Amino acid sequence: MTVQLLVVLMLVLGMCILFSALAGLIGFGIARLLKAPVDRAIGWGSIVALSFMTLCIALLAIIVPLVS
Repeated sequence: MTVQLLVVLMLVLGMCILFSALAGLIGFGIARLLKAPVDRAIGWGSIVALSFMTLCIALLAIIVPLVS
């Protein structure tokens, strides 16, 4: 792997973290709109965030070997 590819990989991982946090906030907001208690809404938001991050890592595991 070249240095440029590693830098791009780190940027993509950073973007995945940001997008998973955004998805978690959306999940939390939807749970609160459905009148869920705060502790349960936090749980739902964290499940959404972790699911999205798992999806991003799985996609990177498929794409990175194709690129390098």
